[in-house]
Amino acid sequence: MRHSRYIIIIALAAVAAATLGGCRGERTSERPRQFFPGMDDQPKYRPQSESTFFADGRSMREPIAGTVAFGARPDYRDDWVAPSRARAEFLREDDRVYLGIDDSGAYIERAPVASLLGLPDGQAPTPQQVRDLIERGRDRFTIYCTPCHGGTGEGKGMVGAQWAYALPNFHDPKYLPGGELGRDGYIFHVIRNGLANAPGAEPALRMPSYGERIGPRDAWAVVLYLRALQETRRGEMADVPESLRRDLIRSRGAATGGGGE
Repeated sequence: MRHSRYIIIIALAAVAAATLGGCRGERTSERPRQFFPGMDDQPKYRPQSESTFFADGRSMREPIAGTVAFGARPDYRDDWVAPSRARAEFLREDDRVYLGIDDSGAYIERAPVASLLGLPDGQAPTPQQVRDLIERGRDRFTIYCTPCHGGTGEGKGMVGAQWAYALPNFHDPKYLPGGELGRDGYIFHVIRNGLANAPGAEPALRMPSYGERIGPRDAWAVVLYLRALQETRRGEMADVPESLRRDLIRSRGAATGGGGE
């Protein structure tokens, strides 16, 4: 009896293996069998799909007016923003900070440093706070901007030097404060949204948008660092604090092979 049982089991296993093997490589238009369907067949809209329920035919809906987000989008999050600023980050009410424009829609002249730091009205940031912002900007600039624009902002990075056209030199007067393209809000806008190409030209953006990689506050930090780079070409020795001037003169002499002052 036991021997017969083993023979039957082996025979059934062989038949099953042969049956499964015979299905190998076969194709069918029939729906697959769903032994545990769970929520596979739940009614839902897929992204960008059409809807017959809504009058405009779109399944993707705008948030209801006044809706406040709950949670943070990683592509817009600056990791140095204090938790106490979280509500402001969700509301995004200050167009100067988040869009770089004033009430009239014009690009603002200067970065809203006090608002970036969450300072009360009338309170000026400390030199250390500004220095920290610039240092943050240096870090982001090195990661995202240097490949094309170079470490000095002259547009001669390893990638930029291979471009089909010359990249902008940010030391050009038109990019300085007061220049044609020198508003801080404009530079902020280009970082976040890219730079449009000529109509009909491909690609549509000459410079891609970095909005998914550089959040609003980090973009302002990059603007401040760019201003610091520009000042290195415009400054004079008299602008250097006296406590540091002698060491700077000495280092310049060593770099040029000279001696002393």
